[in-house]
Amino acid sequence: MDPGSAWEPDHPVRAARVAIDRLVLGAAEREVRSAVLCDSLIYGQGRGPGRDSVLIAALVRQARAGGVVRHVGPGRNIWSTVHVDDVADLYLLALEKTPPGAFYFVENGEESFGTIAEAIARSLGLPGPRPWDPAALDNVWDPQFARHALGSNSRVRARRARDLLGWDPRHRSITDWILRELR
Repeated sequence: MDPGSAWEPDHPVRAARVAIDRLVLGAAEREVRSAVLCDSLIYGQGRGPGRDSVLIAALVRQARAGGVVRHVGPGRNIWSTVHVDDVADLYLLALEKTPPGAFYFVENGEESFGTIAEAIARSLGLPGPRPWDPAALDNVWDPQFARHALGSNSRVRARRARDLLGWDPRHRSITDWILRELR
């Protein structure tokens, strides 16, 4: 492994997320009903400005620009997913019911990046998906991001949100949403 591809647990993005989570959870010491909601891959259309999901929109931009949908490596890596409307419902429940200092994972299913890429290709009428190497010259992603995010797993379970807050997500499948809604 080359030095530029090493996993960096202290990367500024990860360090900032940990600091924010600790700040929110620490507010419980001051009797603030605070909670951290930790999701993996949010999909769906938001209701305000910036309506597109970050990761799906970026994958679509890459696919349209290159004329083919791509995934890192064989596409067998799996991510937990959740629809933006279900995330909004969970935020409301957390505001109403959470005890101080709570932490909840957020998901309502999971899918492989290969299957997500296949659904994007079908929805956009593009060939693919095709694997690509994060170190390739035509890689549109930062090689570390491609290898350690798009090429890895990101799996969580939202048991506490369901059990403690009564969260009951309505949307069940990112691929169904992509095939029905993404154009």
